[in-house]
Parts: sequence; C-alpha cells; structure tokens
Amino acid sequence: MDWISCINTYIRVVEEGSFNGAARRLNTTSSAISKRIHWLEERIGVQLLKRTTRSVTQTEAGALFYQRAKDSLDRFQSIIDETRSVNETPAGLLKIGATIAVGSKFLVQYLNDFLIQYPDILIQLTTTVPGQLPDSNLDVYISREIETLNTLSLKQTSLFEQRIGFYAAPSYIEKYGVPQSIEELKSHNVLNWGERPQREYKIAKNQRVMLSGNFATTNPEALFYAAKNGMGILISNDIMIKEDVNSGALIRILPEIQAQDSTVYAYYPKLDYEHTRTKLFLDYMKMRLAQSNEDGAENA
Repeated sequence: MDWISCINTYIRVVEEGSFNGAARRLNTTSSAISKRIHWLEERIGVQLLKRTTRSVTQTEAGALFYQRAKDSLDRFQSIIDETRSVNETPAGLLKIGATIAVGSKFLVQYLNDFLIQYPDILIQLTTTVPGQLPDSNLDVYISREIETLNTLSLKQTSLFEQRIGFYAAPSYIEKYGVPQSIEELKSHNVLNWGERPQREYKIAKNQRVMLSGNFATTNPEALFYAAKNGMGILISNDIMIKEDVNSGALIRILPEIQAQDSTVYAYYPKLDYEHTRTKLFLDYMKMRLAQSNEDGAENA
C-alpha cells in the first residue's frame, strides 16, 4: 500500500458516504477499501471514520484530514498535468473564480471557444458575492482591484477597462423620457447593484451623486432583466451588456457622462513557474478582449 492510493480511497469513502460506494467508484472490493482505511489510520495514529452497520461518518480529525488531503491531491494532480503539458497537449483542471456579475454576464461568453481550442482542459468556475475574498486554491481570479489581493503571493495583470454608462429600455424611455443631465437623472428610477435602493456613484471629474430607485439586488441577472423590462435605469459597464445594446433591448442615455471607470484584473498565484493552463487562458482572454475593442471601435 502507499500513501496516495490510501488517501484517495479515504476521499472517495467520504464523498460516497460508504465503503460500498467507494468500492464501486474505484472498481475494487469493500474489503480492499477497509484495509486501506485501516492502514491510513494506523500510520496517522488517529481514527478518521466512525463506522456503524448503516453509515460511515468522519471524526473531527477525519474532517480536517479530508479537506487538507483533497486540496493536496488536487495540487499534486495539477503538478502532474502541468508537467505532462510541457511536451503534450495542455490538459487538466483550470479553477477560475470571478464575481457573480463578471462570471455570469461576461466571462462565460468566452469560455466555449477556449475549450474548443484546448479540448483536454477542464474549467471549474466559482463565483463570489461582492466583498467576498476568493478561495486560495483558484488558478485565476477575475475582479476589480481588491487591495487585500495585492500581496506577495499573487500576481495581477489587467484585462480590460470598465467604461460605466447609463442604460434604459425603450419601454422605460417611452414612458418616462430621457434625462438630459445628472440633475434630471436624480428624479428617475435607478436600479441599484447592492443591498440598498440608494447608492452614491462617482462620475467624471470626481463628482459624486446619490441615485435611488425602487429596486436593488446583488443578483446581476435580476438587475439586467429588470432594466430590459423597463423597471428603471441601469448603470453598467459596456462589455456586460454589449449584446443587449446591439439588439436594441437597452439604449445608452447621457452618453456624454459616464460613471468613473475601473480596471478589471486577473489575479493568479506567484509561483516559481507559470502554469501552462493559466498562461494560455490569460493570453486567450487578452486576445479576445483586444478583438472586441477593435470591433467596437470600427462600429462606433
């Protein structure tokens, strides 16, 4: 027996909830599973699992071991995949994190072509709510600049500039008209991102303005749906709603005024070597975004 096979067996037992389930997953017998777990517990010197005739549950030590062991095996597999990809086709799991809005409204549209180009790469996309720090095991995290991420353990590279503007559906404009100034905008129903229906925004020349409405949400899909259905004026960056603008579902208003721009970055671990999958993904995203900017300039 060896450490890796026994640790992998333990992980399968926990995830399947039984020795029989783990045996089916690993194509072996329940007796073999039991021997591996016994070997592991003897070597570590603590009981990892509580066994009854009906169930298998983790001890406190077992729960800690499971999480650490799973993370370690994932990293080990990543090292194997990374080493193989030097002379072979890039392969393995790429863990990407992003804020909900970036992940659901922006990032997903680019992933299909990347996966077609690199069919042996698998992507796991995890989204976070505003203010939530990303998981430390991610290969890439995409977000506006977060000061706490600017540490010695992470590198960052800029992906694109968010040009924030004001948008409304034709049905809203037909009913309430188009505001011609920031002062007029204050009297309109503004859909706000966040937990409060009132929010302060920075606009050009460092001016601050308080805008409010009757609807606020931390769900980007709900926010964009509300805007397209004429509930109010949406404040968004142009990349997120490019398709809605092109289709006429949303119309840019107050084009001469825009909220303060911000940069979206990709954060990734600072390692002695650069993961092939990570580098390929970042190069691909920069290339696609550059093409998108060129297309936008031509159509402007």
